[in-house]
Amino acid sequence: MNMKNRSIALTLLMVFFLASIFSSSAHAVTKTEFWPKMCASCHDGKTAISKEAMREKYQTAEAFTEAVLNKGDRCMNILKNDKKMIKKVAEEIGLK
Repeated sequence: MNMKNRSIALTLLMVFFLASIFSSSAHAVTKTEFWPKMCASCHDGKTAISKEAMREKYQTAEAFTEAVLNKGDRCMNILKNDKKMIKKVAEEIGLK
């Protein structure tokens, strides 16, 4: 194998390696759930309203989103500037 062929083979190998890293990490991000890690410990029905009670109170993801943005306690500040994340949490708790 001459130098040019080695260079091409190495470049292709690097491209496939990097593509596999990025595709696997992107996939992991989409599967990560925010609710169990950041919300469930407080939203247990004692410290804060439970997931089930939220589903009854906020019938839609839009109603939930508006409540977090406009009425949420200080502990909800982590979400107040991220409407996309609020909608993701709404979906995770079963709101549509």
